[in-house]
Amino acid sequence: MRLKTLLATAIAAAALPLAASAQASCQDDERLYAMGDFLEEQRNGTAEPLRLTAETYLNLTPRAREIIGDNLRLLDASCTAMQVVDGEPPVRVEMPFPVLYNAFESAVLRSDERTANIVINGFRTGPVDSATFMGLLTTPSLDSEVMQRLATSAGINPHRGIGNNCRHETPYIMFADLFVRFGGTVEGYGTTPWLVSGSRPEVTSVGDNQLTREFPRLPNNCEVSKESVLAVATSAGAISIDVGNQGQRHWNNQGRRAVMGPYENWLEAGAPDDARPQSLFD
Repeated sequence: MRLKTLLATAIAAAALPLAASAQASCQDDERLYAMGDFLEEQRNGTAEPLRLTAETYLNLTPRAREIIGDNLRLLDASCTAMQVVDGEPPVRVEMPFPVLYNAFESAVLRSDERTANIVINGFRTGPVDSATFMGLLTTPSLDSEVMQRLATSAGINPHRGIGNNCRHETPYIMFADLFVRFGGTVEGYGTTPWLVSGSRPEVTSVGDNQLTREFPRLPNNCEVSKESVLAVATSAGAISIDVGNQGQRHWNNQGRRAVMGPYENWLEAGAPDDARPQSLFD
């Protein structure tokens, strides 16, 4: 099951970068909707470059991309036009994660590696707050083959499902893995966010917007590993803390007591960037 509805609502509505509103004010070249006429101009050598927003460009069909070639100007977030070379802009253009993910997934599922590589190399996503990032800690599909294809195209090593009853090798990735691959980072409210996990299959963000999110379930009675969640959070720029696997080591019990003291000391010290968990718990 694909979760585009989740992306369009829970993520996009929560935190769209300024690029989103700016792109909305840019206008696509009307000749895009008269592609036959544009093709004729291309053949005659009289076609002026098309001006397209980044979102429209990412959603071109392979045939339209072939016809247009590099005869276009890509409009960035401020509607400034830039040339493309071999289909890629000269700098990575920032776009909301839902837009990039949907374009990337669509390209991968139709085996359009050309477009998938353009998404990876030519675009990036902006930072999000910890609440939005927590929403990305779920899988884009329950189909292991789909997740493997997404991982391969993105150049990501998929995680492996765990659990005593895990019957088959079950690879998986999370939206957060792709978010990081697209250059995304997580930011706290004035400080680096802390994400904590212990004996339960859940992760908690520590701070003003204290939230707990359960890990998603996988097929074949497999589970998402705590290590994969904390690893991708670290890659996104968070301070990730494992409070242990003993039964009482979870956020509502011993885990909370173990974390809040160092966290408050860290805030009192001015939330230094170089104070990572290993030094805080010495």
